[in-house]
Amino acid sequence: METEIAGWLSVVFRFIHVIAAIMWIGNSLLFTWMEINLIAAQPDEEKRGKLGHLDMLHGGGVFHLEKRLIDPAKIPVPLHWFMWQSYTTWISGALLLVSVFYIHGGAALLNADSQDLQGWGAIGLSVAGILGWWAVYDTIWRSKLKELPKIAIPLTLILLMGAAFLFNQWFNGRALYLQIGAMLGTSMSANVFIHIIRNQKKFMASLAEGKAHDMKYGKAAKTRSLHNHYITFPVLFMMLSAHFPQVTSAAQKVPILAVIILALMCVKHLMNVRTKFRYWAVSIFGTFIVACLLIAGLLAVPSSTSATSDPAVEAGAKLFVSQGCAACHQEGSAQLGPSLQGVFGKKEELADGTTVQVDEAYLRQSIREPQAKVVKGFAAAMPPYAHLSEKEVDELVAYLKSL
Repeated sequence: METEIAGWLSVVFRFIHVIAAIMWIGNSLLFTWMEINLIAAQPDEEKRGKLGHLDMLHGGGVFHLEKRLIDPAKIPVPLHWFMWQSYTTWISGALLLVSVFYIHGGAALLNADSQDLQGWGAIGLSVAGILGWWAVYDTIWRSKLKELPKIAIPLTLILLMGAAFLFNQWFNGRALYLQIGAMLGTSMSANVFIHIIRNQKKFMASLAEGKAHDMKYGKAAKTRSLHNHYITFPVLFMMLSAHFPQVTSAAQKVPILAVIILALMCVKHLMNVRTKFRYWAVSIFGTFIVACLLIAGLLAVPSSTSATSDPAVEAGAKLFVSQGCAACHQEGSAQLGPSLQGVFGKKEELADGTTVQVDEAYLRQSIREPQAKVVKGFAAAMPPYAHLSEKEVDELVAYLKSL
């Protein structure tokens, strides 16, 4: 019953999270696009408080956008604020993290080799990483380094990847990518709550007192907003990473993550400068090609144990990823399919109430006819792999026996 409730809560939290995230990221992309494409005001217009304007065709009509300083005597009503999309995304994401990974003592976070860290320790490490990352990131960008972005940006990314290497010691691939995504998502939402909205409240309070519109608060808010804008693509990838087992199950998953983050940030930047850089489209395509080549190279790098491993086991490990098995039987997580860690030789209870010894015959039948003997507690959703050759089935069985 507890598992069913957690499952339904996960559905609710995931739906809310996706809707809120779409609204939040959509706002970030649109407002930054408008800022970049804003036509600067003429000197006489600036004297009247106008900063720029933009006309947009949409829905059969023209929208006229004007960015301006606010006259304390004419504060517009209603004045729309954008913050609840961010807060809802973070809160629903935190609840989702609990209902999917922290439930049952955090076992779903760990990889199979994490003998020195238990589930509750993994939860503590995860929470500490999320809160600690915000403290590190915010400290860097509050310091004098914020005036030296050519130093602050690489430093921030290096520390982020250092955290990824640390978590990789204990977390499985799926949990690792979502952990880094949660850390970045938390910093984004904290930027909204602590810097963007707070600075906007400061200059609105000043306006209410009849003082002139102070742009220093707007500049501080805009800096953090731009940070959020540039990491939207990487965070989206990491939030969807459960669908990419080829990446999350790779031996070199952390360097691959670094390539993905850098490439997606470069793509976002090239999209932003397209009106000033004529080769932006070619550069995006080039970035994509280079990133794909780097990831392909990293995927080809053998694991640290490959030199002493059975070739059949290595081939089976590659098949396990390429055939999509890892998507449901991801190491350390049994959300969609039963855990296969140490499965060979175990006794499994089936949906019909009988038990079965997991031997080679059972593994082969489960690959060829997965609906014949379904493990209790899981849906009969696995497709048959009739297209695999006998050699490939042998390799998969060898790999499963080695887990």
